[in-house]
Amino acid sequence: MSDTSIPPETLEKAHNPIEPESIPENNKPTQTGTGNPEYPWMNAQPEEERPTSTQEVNTPPRVVSATTIKTQQLSPPAAQEDSTSHEFDADPFEMSDDTASLTESINSVNYQYRYENGRRYHGFDDAVYLLPNDEQEQERLEGQHQTWLMLLGGKLHLSPLKNNIQNVLDVATGTGNWAMDFADQYPSARVTGTDLSPIQPNFVPPNCTFIVEDSEGDWVWDEKFDFIHSRTLGSTWRNWPGYFRKCYDYLKPGGYLEIHEFTFPFHCDDGTAGPENPMMQWSMYFNEACAKGGVDIEQCANLDPWLREAGFVDVTKLHLKVGFSGWSQDPEMRRISKFYGKIFDWGVSMALLTRRLGWSREKAEVFLADVRKDAADTGVHAYIPLYVYTAKRPETAVSN
Repeated sequence: MSDTSIPPETLEKAHNPIEPESIPENNKPTQTGTGNPEYPWMNAQPEEERPTSTQEVNTPPRVVSATTIKTQQLSPPAAQEDSTSHEFDADPFEMSDDTASLTESINSVNYQYRYENGRRYHGFDDAVYLLPNDEQEQERLEGQHQTWLMLLGGKLHLSPLKNNIQNVLDVATGTGNWAMDFADQYPSARVTGTDLSPIQPNFVPPNCTFIVEDSEGDWVWDEKFDFIHSRTLGSTWRNWPGYFRKCYDYLKPGGYLEIHEFTFPFHCDDGTAGPENPMMQWSMYFNEACAKGGVDIEQCANLDPWLREAGFVDVTKLHLKVGFSGWSQDPEMRRISKFYGKIFDWGVSMALLTRRLGWSREKAEVFLADVRKDAADTGVHAYIPLYVYTAKRPETAVSN
């Protein structure tokens, strides 16, 4: 671990940033697009639709319909001492009587945010998720969405979906970027995104809807889904087998589940980031704080056995990685990691460090300053392991 030189085999491996484990050949991501000279993947789209660099494009705005936001929470969360009340106006839309009895429109809920240490958080008292939901976090989530697109060659999913797909669920949608992009790409789909926070845009595609809920609780849906998608639940999910059983029961026979996940602590293949490194320590403290809430982030590296145990078939697993400072010898990975390093917010850990580990704000801020300095050092070759899982409910499946 003391040798800081990079072995030749490590450099050779860096030229292949995507390491398939069992994904079908025709579903491997492809790298396309050259619209943005520094981050070409941000313009990735089907090749026949992508304009050449010499064409002038007059693209109509994607925003075409005001969103209707609902909540499946039966009562508003209890107010915190340092919370400020915010009301969100939204018109209720048509639902069945059974679901309507368990659903309220946002404008009937005095939804409570929690403010502390200069950041804003959701107001669900019993939710494990402790990352902020303010504008700074929303920018990070939007950049994270672009990073996943880069890593997957511009693809929103790897599951082999039908072009006329109907019902789609995006669990923990965040800012809703994935749900809105999917709704654009599949006009036939009715896309529903769920999240703890109503931070989605005011105007969205007409086939996209957002719901405020804690998806770790009971699910109440009138219809089943053709596709369920989730991304980066690793810091909050306490019961993966239970989640997979719910997904299985709410998928139609032949429907697909796709999960995009990460694991901490960070990895380093060449000894340039040892256990004493601030970045590595940050990821270990993050894990420790999540563990105090009943979450084991490292489980995300081995979810496939639970998927099979839940009844899914055709399970695939794809291993990727992303760094922070553009140290990779591979040009594409260097661009991706430079972009990711710019949008990554180390301060997302503030509530985990203070609430869960008992740190003072001052101690956390001093530590985070060291982490940010280290993250900008191209001589530190730490990275985040990433995983993409796809799984199919059998065509002849029976509900559990």
